[in-house]
Amino acid sequence: MNERPNVFPAARKTAFLAAALLICASGARAAKTGKDLDLPSQGLPLRTVSLFSSGVGYFGRAGKISGDRDVELFFQRDDLNDVLKSLVITDASGELRPANYSLDELLARRPANNDLTLPNGGTLGEILRNFQGALIEISNGQSKTSGRLLGVATKSIRDKNGDVTTTDIANILGENGLSSVRLDLVENGGIVRLLDAKLNRKLNAQLENSALKLTSSVDAGFRPLTLHFAGKGEREVKAGYIQATSVWKTSYRLVFDSPKNAAKTSASSTRKNDQTAKNATKSDLKSDLKSDDIRPLLQGWAIVENTTDEDWRDVSLSLIAGRPVSFSMDMAAPLYVQRPEIALPFAGAPRSQVYEEAAEREMKARPAPRLMDAPIVGSMLKRSGGIFSNAGNFEGRADYAARDDAAVSATEMARQQSGAATAERGELFEYSIRQPVSLKRGEAAMVPIVSEAITGDKLTILDTREPVLQPLYGLRLCNTTGLHLAGGPLTIYQDGLYAGDAQITNIAPGDNRLVSYALDLDMIAARQSPTFTENTFGLAVGNGFLSLKRKQRQTQIFSLRNKAASAKTVLLQIPIDTNFTLVEPAKSSEKSPTEYRFEVAVAARETTLFRMQSERTVSETVAIFDADINALVAYSQNSTVSPALKTALQGVVNRRNSLRDLQNRHAGTQARIKEIGDEQTRIRQNMNALDKSSALYKLYVSKLTKQESQIETLRAESARLSDQENDAKRALNDYIQNLNLNS
Repeated sequence: MNERPNVFPAARKTAFLAAALLICASGARAAKTGKDLDLPSQGLPLRTVSLFSSGVGYFGRAGKISGDRDVELFFQRDDLNDVLKSLVITDASGELRPANYSLDELLARRPANNDLTLPNGGTLGEILRNFQGALIEISNGQSKTSGRLLGVATKSIRDKNGDVTTTDIANILGENGLSSVRLDLVENGGIVRLLDAKLNRKLNAQLENSALKLTSSVDAGFRPLTLHFAGKGEREVKAGYIQATSVWKTSYRLVFDSPKNAAKTSASSTRKNDQTAKNATKSDLKSDLKSDDIRPLLQGWAIVENTTDEDWRDVSLSLIAGRPVSFSMDMAAPLYVQRPEIALPFAGAPRSQVYEEAAEREMKARPAPRLMDAPIVGSMLKRSGGIFSNAGNFEGRADYAARDDAAVSATEMARQQSGAATAERGELFEYSIRQPVSLKRGEAAMVPIVSEAITGDKLTILDTREPVLQPLYGLRLCNTTGLHLAGGPLTIYQDGLYAGDAQITNIAPGDNRLVSYALDLDMIAARQSPTFTENTFGLAVGNGFLSLKRKQRQTQIFSLRNKAASAKTVLLQIPIDTNFTLVEPAKSSEKSPTEYRFEVAVAARETTLFRMQSERTVSETVAIFDADINALVAYSQNSTVSPALKTALQGVVNRRNSLRDLQNRHAGTQARIKEIGDEQTRIRQNMNALDKSSALYKLYVSKLTKQESQIETLRAESARLSDQENDAKRALNDYIQNLNLNS
């Protein structure tokens, strides 16, 4: 295997202190194993460790061997799966052979349905009860009894002192008949042997399996993986693989002085004493930080933990930030395919068939059977020959030799890796530690990765999404280190004092990032309730519809009061409403995917109002025939409407008014007819209770006669009004359909 290429050369720029000091935190053994047993000696020394922020690590081993050689590497059971999935081996001038690992421990964990039942902590009698019918031999030191075990019974026996004890009695059927043997006598130095060789082997195998399970539960769990190298002469071989590791972490410190203290520092290379930092004035702490005045020092550290079972001695350490796709898979355990069970095909005896004689028959020549050009097995060998031609352990037919262009070339693989090394993919970047690193298992180290001056501006950051406005001291940092900076916590020091904590995400070279670290108590922020206005600016009539365009504008006002003796720059963060377009200011200072950012200068001890206006255009289409007449009147009086459209809308209003008058008159006539009908119903009910010759009855008859005349007149009037109403509707609809005007 070639040396692991420089995946991202730009990221390998030196980012360390002059001496790569490792601050080790000695602790307990790696928490992953919790074992006290040492890792067996590995066959190849560990040379390279690359830790990924996704929770895996690449471990590269290399060493020199001579001739044919077997190399053993030891892994925990859980780590073996990752090794089997990712192991890559290089023997430049030799031949690779299969790598072997044992399944004994894995097979021992398989459930065995035909195992003998052996009680835990049982007596000899309880054990022998599981061997009923077996040929056994029992010796109590004085005599031997052999035969088939009929069973084990319990019997009470009185000893010479008269005490009664319970003992197990084995009943054995031998050549001379049935005999009984007290097992308590056998337990005092006797021997029990199984005479059935097969049963004896089964018992021994089961006990060995149980012992293997017991051993695997108490040992360190290391399993050997044997690599077989075949070749001549001395040469270097390499092996690399992936294992699960703890995630390496980054933390940063940002140290800067206010402009006043920075000038003092330039004049004097050292502080006279620590008391000077403690006496830094409040105005110094809150003074502006300008990029042309100060270059803050950024110091970054990576926290690396050796959670493996092996000490790292002078390894080449790389820290890679990114999230490559990674998963675990159980590769070590045997895998069996569940096959469907198919019933044995069976067909009954065929029935006798009677066929009619053919009336006509076309005679055709039957083609001779075509022979296959090559056996199927041969063609398969031909296809597979190229795959295994260089493996050294698989042989195909000689006439199917693999072509050179089908073989996998290590040189081409190395070339592909080199090509990928010159490109940055996403946010994947690497910190390569210059000096060899030694780190014992169960220990951690702080590794310096960057210590350089950067540029930045000091700001007061105000996030308007918060229900309570709280201005925060903040910084806009520019990554001028030339390195990718992985995300992590940032501790800020100003003028030798702790100023606060912040967090940063991954920052590419040249990118800016905002951080906030403390409350700005000298800035008071307030906001007014947002206001909304609406203005109709576009009308059009066509096809019986009125198209409207309205401009809706919302205004947000923020009050910023600076109580400090120096001017401040406030960075306002206002959420972006995707339904509105920014109008005032015309452009934001910067913009994130979810918010506008405006820089607002606030003079010392002054109050500044910031106004942001945004607007949107809303379109609406309404049917003129059914539109609200008051709205039509308002549209006809709009100053932005053309005279022709005003006249057209006024015509619609006049016709709608005439139609409404007809509808009201028609509705009134119908209501009068109903009113008279209800009165007639009441009169007729009263008449049913009167004598027909009475005066009141005759009065009701006269009144009904007059009402009938009124109803006839009203019905004629209703019919006339209905016709006029229908004519007015048709006229209005025709008028509307013929309109086609814009404002």
